[in-house]
Amino acid sequence: MVLRLAQTKYDPNTERAYVELRDQEDDGDVAVVAIFSLRITAGFTQRQIEREIVRKALHLFKNAGGTLSGG
Repeated sequence: MVLRLAQTKYDPNTERAYVELRDQEDDGDVAVVAIFSLRITAGFTQRQIEREIVRKALHLFKNAGGTLSGG
């Protein structure tokens, strides 16, 4: 499975970030979504904000994989 970045959003009022990754599988569409708190330093460009959101999301996904249990 190769996930591609579908969208990133940031709400400065709530300091919440949204990341959506997508892929097509034989049995349908796959979407992986993360919503998390993120404090952005003033002066970041939109591109820098997007990079920071993706960096944090990848870190969270990586750590989540090790903590999930099957039962």
